[in-house]
Amino acid sequence: MVILTGKIEPGLLRYGMIPVIDKIKKINPIIYIIDPDEGQRSELEMLLKRTGYDAVCYPSAEIFLEAEQCSERFGCVISEMVLPGVDGLELLSILRERNSHLPLIILTGDHDVGHAVTALHRKASDYLVKPVIERELIKRIKITLQEARNMYQAAHITR
Repeated sequence: MVILTGKIEPGLLRYGMIPVIDKIKKINPIIYIIDPDEGQRSELEMLLKRTGYDAVCYPSAEIFLEAEQCSERFGCVISEMVLPGVDGLELLSILRERNSHLPLIILTGDHDVGHAVTALHRKASDYLVKPVIERELIKRIKITLQEARNMYQAAHITR
């Protein structure tokens, strides 16, 4: 197993990892937005695209899970907690069961502290309550995407 620390270890050249690392650095992350409210999805998508991110929106977790089950891109998921059918907590569990490397940020109008504790205990990357300041949201997304990049690199280098 190779651990990336920011420096390229001499052994990586021998194992041909440089092209993999370079490819990962050039990939623009994708942010999946899951929210049943079309206005909320659209607003967040526009913010993310203005900030330079690729964003794809879904009205439910089921549609997201069906569409993105084979995605090879790295990124993160931003999901409302309260969804029709599979909710944010169930989505988090499903992603972990599938060994998905997509971190999940809960962005919700749900002020239930118990839900926040449960989500973070289940390894949600973050739990933010709407309304959220755009600058703070982008900061949290950047942190989460760095986690995603690290997980993606580890998964693709150890294959």
